[in-house]
Amino acid sequence: MANHDPSRDIFKRQMISTAVDHLPFGTGKHACPGRFFAATELKAMLAHLVLNYDVKAEVEGVRPPDAVFGVSITPNPAGKVSFRKRT
Repeated sequence: MANHDPSRDIFKRQMISTAVDHLPFGTGKHACPGRFFAATELKAMLAHLVLNYDVKAEVEGVRPPDAVFGVSITPNPAGKVSFRKRT
């Protein structure tokens, strides 16, 4: 084990363990069993989007302020983006 790098184990259980400070997939024994599938699908969709489309804001240099709902912050739904398929 002369070449063992302990830092590589830091994120080993990132999607396996659940934490009460991040609950989109539930926690403990009630954690969603489909969270691994969902995360993989989102990554595949994002990769497809980045590789096959040009994405830009419809109004250059202007980003509407984020929407705040209690302790949650989300991108403003009034923001407009355009997608153009690459050829």
